[in-house]
Order: sequence, then structure tokens, then C-alpha cells
Amino acid sequence: MILRDTTARTMLGSILVSSIGMGLYTLALGQTLFQHTGNAQAFAMIFALQGLGAVAVLPFSGPVVDAFDSRIVYVLCSVLRALTVGVIVIALSTGDGVVTVVGTAAVFLAIFDNVQRTAFFKFTAHHIAGERAVAFNSLIGIAIQAGSLIGMAALGLVLMVGTATQALLVDVVVSSVAATVVSRLRVPRQESAGRLRESTLRSALPGLLHDWAGLFRRHRHEVVVFGMVLMCAGDFVYSYGLSTLVVPLVDAWHGGQPWAISALEGTLGAGMITATLFTRYTVRQALLPVWVSLQAVIAVALAFTTAPALHYVGFFLAGFANLNAITLLLTLLQQHAGPMDKAKMASLRLLAIGGGTAALMPVLGLAARQSLTAAFLTLAALLVPFAACGLWAAVRFVPRTAAAAKEEAGAQPELTPAA
Repeated sequence: MILRDTTARTMLGSILVSSIGMGLYTLALGQTLFQHTGNAQAFAMIFALQGLGAVAVLPFSGPVVDAFDSRIVYVLCSVLRALTVGVIVIALSTGDGVVTVVGTAAVFLAIFDNVQRTAFFKFTAHHIAGERAVAFNSLIGIAIQAGSLIGMAALGLVLMVGTATQALLVDVVVSSVAATVVSRLRVPRQESAGRLRESTLRSALPGLLHDWAGLFRRHRHEVVVFGMVLMCAGDFVYSYGLSTLVVPLVDAWHGGQPWAISALEGTLGAGMITATLFTRYTVRQALLPVWVSLQAVIAVALAFTTAPALHYVGFFLAGFANLNAITLLLTLLQQHAGPMDKAKMASLRLLAIGGGTAALMPVLGLAARQSLTAAFLTLAALLVPFAACGLWAAVRFVPRTAAAAKEEAGAQPELTPAA
């Protein structure tokens, strides 16, 4: 069982703790910005700015993380996240230039979060690979959603005695705890170190370009792989979209009750947790277009549903479909990347997510200014090309075999032991 593995258990614990802060952070920041601006556009723009931050850092993060110890990079990013959220708390408390300061901090937060995700992708690929990867990746969903639910519950408790701004301090604390937990982890084996490890500043850029050129060269006959990378953006735009629209949805049809926001987000998380119980049957390549299409159908249904009870049904099914699509794409790309390309493939995936978020969330924000119905229909329309790409991937993608991966590892001349 995967939980008997100390390394896997520690990383899942770190994700659980981090997700408590993230769940609280997303809802608390959304409520605070809605109170300051009166609409959902500002929160949508925060997601867009986070996407721009990801686009800025991810071309560099892959080769850099490939060159260094992923555990150390992961810990450093947790510390920097705690400091950045602290800056957001100060800005919201003073009330001066809130949107500008929070937007700027969000860019840095996206940089640290995406480098950390790149490090996590590489760490998992090296230390929790093989047939255990699907089990571990499905448990990531449980850890994230369980943490989010705890964070939402914690927000409710904090709001009984304080404000949403003060609640963000919980994120500062849990990010620090996550850094401490992973810093104490001792992994059983060393990781592959890329070319940039020994580079001087003068040779760093050519080395970085060489690393990226190698990845594209190795996959030059697999265009469908890059299509799958782009698909990753759709799942995150969808989940970000629901988080953006849940506040005006509650304001319109749930009497503006703050608890309903947490309840709907919690129902989304419950759908994701439930999905992890069936990944043996649902995380299959042939079902990829089904899960993406189902998310679009649910968005259409939410556009025309005024009954609060049906909103919970829709959010639950959305979480179920979203988790299956995310887990499937993550696992396929993680296992398909060669030993020297793990972090670069993660960067490429996160770059697609960041770029997609930056490009598409403003569209959703503009639609939300028109009406809630227009916003949900726009969200559904945005998923149509991703569903088409999912059908292409289901038919054309051929996963790399374990034997091929080992053969490629032996053929990599630049593979050197990590210090």
C-alpha cells in the first residue's frame, strides 16, 4: 500500500497541510475582494495575473529544478509563499491600493507556487514512480480536497471571531509547517541532475536553451503530447472559474449567505474526493474526452439552474469529472517524460495552465459583468476546444513503456549523479 511508503506519506501530509491554507486563502481572498469591488471581475483578474506569473517563471523553472534537489526547492518555495501571503494580509488590513498590491503579490505567489509544483512533479517521478504513481496521484486529489475542506471549515470558525483578512494568517502558518515537514524528509536515493547544475552565469542561458531543445527534439514525432499539455489548462480554468463564480452565485440564489460559499466549494471538493475512490476504473485514456465534455455540460446546466439544491449536485459532479481529467493527464505526462525531462515536462504543463489562465480568465471576468448566466455559458464554451483535444489524445497518444524509459535513461550522456 502506498501509505506504507514514508516518502509518499510525508509528501501527502505536506500537500494536505498546504491545501488547508490554500482552501482558506481562495475563499477568504474572494470574499474580501468582492466586498471591496462589488463584482467578481477583480478576483478573475487575480487568477489572470497568477497565470502571467507562471508564464514568466516556467521557461526557467524546469531546467533549474531538473538541475537541483527537488526537496530543497520545494521547501524554499513554501517559505516564500508564507512571506508573500503575509504581504497580502498587510495590504488588505491597511486598505490602501488593495487590488494593485494584491495583484502584484499574486504574481510572486504564482511564481513560487509553480516552481514548487515543478519540484513536486520531479520529486514524485523520481521517488514514487512506476505502478505506484497512479495510486499516489489519486491520493493527491484526496489530500488537496480534504485540506481544502478543512480550510473552508477553518474559515468559518475564524469568521466567528475575526475577518476574512485575518483568516489569511492561517495560510502563512500552514505554509511554514509544510516547509518544516518536508525539510526533515530523507529520501532513499539521489535524483538525476541536469546540465545547469555546473553552469556558470555566462553559460546558463545556452544550457537552458539546450535543455529545452532536447525535450522538443525527443518528442518531435509526438505532437499529441503537446496537445495533452495544453489540455491541462482547461481543467484548471474550469476549477478557477467555479471558484470565481461561486460568490456571485451565492449572492444571487442563496441569499448571500457566507456559509453557502464554503458549502458549495466543499461539495466540489467532495466530488473530487469521491472520484479518487474509483480511479481504477475512471482514470483511463479512452475516457479523457468524456470527463472534459462532462464539465462543459455541467457549466451549461448551472447557467440555467436557479434551484440551490441542484447547484450542489452540479458542483459535486463537476468535482468528480475535474479530478479524473487532472489525474489522468498528470499521470500520463509524468510517466511519459524521460528521466532528464521530468521537471521540464512539469514546467511545460504548468506553463500551459498559466498561459491558459492568463488568457481565458479575463474573458470569464468580462462575461461575469454581463450576467451569471453569460459567465457559466462562457465557461462551457471555453472547454469545447479542450474536449476536442481530449478526443484526439484518446485516439492517438501512445504511452511510453517502462523498457523504453530505461533504454532512454541509459542513452543520456549528460545524466550525472546529484550531489
